[in-house]
Amino acid sequence: MEEAQELKRELLRCKQELRNLQGAKDAQQQRLCTQEASILQMKQELLRASMTKDELNNQNAEVQWKLEECNRLWGECKKETGQKDRLLQQLKHKLEESQTQQSELQRELEHKNSLLQELMSSDSQQIPTSTENNGYSYSGNPAPSMSGQAEEVQLLRDALRSLRNNFRDHDPQHHTLDTLEQGIVSLIDRLHSLHTHRGRGKSPRRKGQHTDNDSWPCTKVCQSHSGSSASTKILYFTGKSPTPSMINIPKRLGEVTLKDVKAAVDREGNYRYHFKALDPEFGTVKEEVFLDGAIVPGWEGKIVAWVEEDRGDERPL
Repeated sequence: MEEAQELKRELLRCKQELRNLQGAKDAQQQRLCTQEASILQMKQELLRASMTKDELNNQNAEVQWKLEECNRLWGECKKETGQKDRLLQQLKHKLEESQTQQSELQRELEHKNSLLQELMSSDSQQIPTSTENNGYSYSGNPAPSMSGQAEEVQLLRDALRSLRNNFRDHDPQHHTLDTLEQGIVSLIDRLHSLHTHRGRGKSPRRKGQHTDNDSWPCTKVCQSHSGSSASTKILYFTGKSPTPSMINIPKRLGEVTLKDVKAAVDREGNYRYHFKALDPEFGTVKEEVFLDGAIVPGWEGKIVAWVEEDRGDERPL
C-alpha cells in the first residue's frame, strides 16, 4: 500500500511536470509565432525601404539630368547673349556711322545750298547787265552748269535714298530726310524756273522797252508768275512720317500723269498711289490710280496723294 501510495504521488508529480512542460511548450510556440510575425513585418519594412531607395535613386538621376540640361541651356543662353551683345555693338556702330553720314550730308547740302544761292545771286546780277546782239538779250549758255548741278543733286538724292534704307520704318529721322529731299526738289525747281526765265529773256526787245536795272524786278515778278502757273504742287503722305512732303512738277494741273508722280517721288519698291478727289455721289474720296498714263485728279489747284507700300493685295479691274 505504501508503495502504491508512493507510486501515485510520483504519478501526480509526473503529471504536474507534464502540465508544466506543456505550458512552457505553448508559451514557446506563442513566442515563436510572435517572432515570426515580427520578422515578417521587418521584411515588409525592408522591402518598402528598398523600394523607397530605388525611387530616390531614380529621382536623383532625373534631377542630375535636369541639372545638366539647365547647365546646357544656360551655356546656350550665355552664348546667344554674347552674340546679341556683339550684334548690338555692330548696330550701334552702324547707327553712329549713319548719323555721321547724315551730318556730313547735311553739311554738304548746306554747302550746296550756299553755292546755289551764290549762283542764283550771280545770275540775277548778270542777267540785267547782259550784252545785246541784234536786238536779242544774251546772258551765256547755262547748260553745262545746269547739267553739273543736276548730276550733283541726283547724287545727293541717291545718298539720301541709301541713308533712308538704314533706318527703320517708324524712325523719326525719316522726317529729316524728307525735309532734305524736299529742299533738294525745291532747289531743282528754282534752278529750272530760273533757267527757264533766262531762256525766255532772249525774246526781241520791243520798242520803248527799258534797259536799265529798274525794269528787272518787274520782269522777274512777271516771269515767276508765268512760271508758277505752269507747275503743279504735289503733297504726298507716306507711312513713315505724319507730315506731308511737297514737290513741284513743271506741268499744269490736268496734264500730270501717274508716271510723272512716280518719277518725282522716286521711291524704290512697289507702291500704291491714292489721290484726293471729289465724287458726285460720295463727296471727298481717295481715288487709286495704277496706270502710268492715267491723269491724276487734283484738289483745289494741287494734288494730294498717299503713297502706300504695295503688300500684294488684289486691285480692282
